[in-house]
Amino acid sequence: MRTVVDFTAGEAVPPAAAVLASQGMPEGAALPERIGAILDSAMLLLAELARPRGLIADLPLEEFEEIYRGEGLNAAETPLDQIIAAADGLALFAATLGEAVSARISRLFAENDLALGYMLDAAASVAADRLADLLGERFNRLLARNGCRVLPYSPGYCGWHISGQGRLFARLNPEEIGMRLNESYLMQPLKSVSGVLVAGPGRIHKFRPRFSFCEDCRTRTCIERMASVLRART
Repeated sequence: MRTVVDFTAGEAVPPAAAVLASQGMPEGAALPERIGAILDSAMLLLAELARPRGLIADLPLEEFEEIYRGEGLNAAETPLDQIIAAADGLALFAATLGEAVSARISRLFAENDLALGYMLDAAASVAADRLADLLGERFNRLLARNGCRVLPYSPGYCGWHISGQGRLFARLNPEEIGMRLNESYLMQPLKSVSGVLVAGPGRIHKFRPRFSFCEDCRTRTCIERMASVLRART
């Protein structure tokens, strides 16, 4: 099954608190008036410019293993090695906010409107990740299995080499929704996401971040991701 999903801009725009959290602002912290005004402007721009689209396609484990192998540059051990083996279902995914958002961010920086450019960039990054989560929810509904939890995993993270985008794009063909790869395997438009949706009991997504590449990770977002599915256990 391969499905194109057209989102509304309202579905893509994330909560303001999530955008602030991505920039290190603690929840409930007092927001300076100037920052609040910049945030409001960025959110309005995002809602105006975003043309969010997504694509999902389920596939057997053996087909994903070849895609995941990519150019043979993955880390020797990765979380996905153990997570995939215990999965109940897999689907490739891709999603984008469209070209206009990235173009406006570039223009704002070129015009030296750095504060608004930075805020719009942050909001768009959170919005792109939100699209991946929305596709995960859709895939979960299609599977209709009790207690199933879905998380997205992407090339470039957790030991899955960025060159994995090559085989992923070749199998999924997200050009249909306006996405493409450059020679460095970076996606265009920039505010896009792709990877694999992994469905299964929440426990399969749990791992210890002690892999060789974890030392170089600055965000450790895996910890909150794992916590989110374990909190949602039924």
